[in-house]
Amino acid sequence: MSMSVEAMISLITNVGFPVSLCFILLWYILKTLGEKLDKLDNSMNQLNTTIKRISLLRNSKNESDSKKNSLV
Repeated sequence: MSMSVEAMISLITNVGFPVSLCFILLWYILKTLGEKLDKLDNSMNQLNTTIKRISLLRNSKNESDSKKNSLV
């Protein structure tokens, strides 16, 4: 099955470029999504740390308040 040069150029132009563009866009989307997921992961870790600190502060405050109340 032989194709003429014009037919091959036409095939690459009509099918090759859109497919190539799709791969480039897919790579860009995956790269961008990966970066955003990394940022989200960091934010979630910071939020988790902050919640733990607040919980510890709250528990220590409640314990000190209950000790004060028991002394009175």
